[in-house]
Amino acid sequence: MSEERFQVRIAGFTDTGLKRQLNEDHIGFDQELGIAVLADGMGGHRSGEIASHMAVESVLEQLQSMCKPKPTESITGSQLLDYVSNTISFSNSMIYQAAEAVNEHRGMGTTLVAVMIQDSQIYAGHVGDSRLYLYRAESLRRITKDHSLVQDLIDRGFYTEEEARSANVGHIVTRALGTKAQVEVDTLQHDLEAGDVFLLCSDGLSDMVADWQIQETLKEQTSNLERAAETLISKANRNGGRDNISVILMQVSQAET
Repeated sequence: MSEERFQVRIAGFTDTGLKRQLNEDHIGFDQELGIAVLADGMGGHRSGEIASHMAVESVLEQLQSMCKPKPTESITGSQLLDYVSNTISFSNSMIYQAAEAVNEHRGMGTTLVAVMIQDSQIYAGHVGDSRLYLYRAESLRRITKDHSLVQDLIDRGFYTEEEARSANVGHIVTRALGTKAQVEVDTLQHDLEAGDVFLLCSDGLSDMVADWQIQETLKEQTSNLERAAETLISKANRNGGRDNISVILMQVSQAET
């Protein structure tokens, strides 16, 4: 693995949007350790809010405990991916047990996307349709695949990505944390380059703001990460703000030696 080292700046915001009474999204991050976690809860009686908080706080705490203090023994990339996956699976079990214990929380769940930067690599895990994008060399690319009915229909050739945006298909996730005793977690590892910006977001952003608009915003405002994040949320609200909106931006630069 490369000896190159990077430092990270993080900015994140969450907003209720224009149509919802409650914000069931939750975010958390640790700039010093290069960790970010975002969740979009679902379920009535404030249950979605509970599930997203439990997921973010649990995953963030476990990733922090792994990263600090720095391990003395060398850990491989596959071991780090396993750790991310196991951490998210543990959170799933915790939410599922909490839902089973209280009738009004039965069926509560949440999406989740979690990112950890170590040395010259990024390690991520996700469940549901909250997304991770990479903005590199003025180009935006989604690097997670949604666990949703719409994505399944795209994969089976019923829609293109563009057609799916305007199709009247119910917003149904095919995987979520907390709804079943066990969950399949998708993980990924990606190399870092100086200047990379990683975007974690809930569907309140990706449904309201097209990828090309996100790309243009990042192109214009990467010099001010907080402003870029706030601008993305403002654009989602201007386009209708139908859901809660959450954004975390992680900008990578060469570490000073």
